[in-house]
Amino acid sequence: MGISKKGLYQLSLIICVTLAIIGVSIFYYINWALIIQAFQDYEGAFEVVLIISIRIIILIITVFYLFHKWFKQEAQYLSDIPFLLGLFFLILIFGKAIDILWDLTFFTFNDDIVLLFLKFRFFIIIFEVAPLIYLGLEIIFFRLEDRFQKLKDKEYMNKLRVAIILIIVCVESIVVIIAPNNTTMGMILPAIVIPSLIGIVYIFFLAYRLKRLTVVKPGILTLGFLFYLFSNIFRPLMQNILGEVAMYIILAELVDIFVFLIIFFGLYKK
Repeated sequence: MGISKKGLYQLSLIICVTLAIIGVSIFYYINWALIIQAFQDYEGAFEVVLIISIRIIILIITVFYLFHKWFKQEAQYLSDIPFLLGLFFLILIFGKAIDILWDLTFFTFNDDIVLLFLKFRFFIIIFEVAPLIYLGLEIIFFRLEDRFQKLKDKEYMNKLRVAIILIIVCVESIVVIIAPNNTTMGMILPAIVIPSLIGIVYIFFLAYRLKRLTVVKPGILTLGFLFYLFSNIFRPLMQNILGEVAMYIILAELVDIFVFLIIFFGLYKK
């Protein structure tokens, strides 16, 4: 007897998470001496690790809740809201794990290594926001389906969504690859994250107005992702004011912890 579709998804998820954990662990192992040195030389290193770890714990709880909700459904589809949001938060967990390593070691690397590290982190961000964009396209197509009858065909709509996502991911990846220096990378991040978050805020607001996405609370998610947008604008401002110091990271992460508690409340619905 072959494995069921649900079982295949569960197995695939376990394999992907395991490989990601192994990959992050290798990064930590390679840089372990630098991490130990950072705790000795970097004032506030422990507090930075603690606050980001708290945020990771909140994200893990959110991911477990979303995937548990998804697997409890009678049928699982990759276009389902719990899966897409769960995938976003899951990728974000590994992004934050990399952020801990970056925050502890970046000042020890030369410019070439820093640029390479930044590009790797940006690739994570690109794949992180992709599920949100994919989710948002459903609402946009719903608004357009009266004008474009083909969009009423769910199979066609999903293929179009996949094609658009692939184009966006490819274009953003090429831009990151060819970025020549850290200054350029610093300009690319807002160009990737901020438009995506603006779109997601609009999508959840539209879902709230149209009474769509009823498996979550789109009104609260509108506020949650709006605050997340503000926090991403707030980060570089705080960095310019305080510099790349522990206090800047701690304040930024505290804001995001508050934001993600709101988002989790927007996701929680019996």
